[in-house]
Amino acid sequence: MGKFTILLLLITAIVLGNANAELEEQEALMEAEDITPCSDGWTEINSRYFKYVSTPKTWLDSEKFCISLGGNLASVHSAGEYDAIRRLVSISAGGDPATWIGGTDSYQDRTWFWSDGTKFDYYNWNGGEPNNAGGREPCIQINSGAGHQWNDLTCGQTLPSVCSRRR
Repeated sequence: MGKFTILLLLITAIVLGNANAELEEQEALMEAEDITPCSDGWTEINSRYFKYVSTPKTWLDSEKFCISLGGNLASVHSAGEYDAIRRLVSISAGGDPATWIGGTDSYQDRTWFWSDGTKFDYYNWNGGEPNNAGGREPCIQINSGAGHQWNDLTCGQTLPSVCSRRR
């Protein structure tokens, strides 16, 4: 076999392997009845669209990026919605990394709101959180601790994020 043929076979194997991994991700998402993958990279969860962004950014840069995509950092309004978002992150990232969502109390300590302007009507804090450990921590990260709950964190940390937008 010539070098070109071997190279072509290797490239084909890599492409098919990547396509297979993407197909497995899509199938895993579809198994959850409240999650529907879309062809444009967004995933529908309970009549909103969500996108996992793997590139670590500060909370503010993540929010700006989500706005550039037509949304905001994700707000969470129920336990079921949080579970679906966590599944999206887990499948997309291949694990459960600490990840930004759109909650902040940057304007007034202990008064939390969502960057998309919706009502802050659900939370899932880790025990003892929010606590402003080591100083002011006005931004929310998910997948904290063994329970994969929420933690308040300084907004300058760089983490992946979840964006959401309306239909």
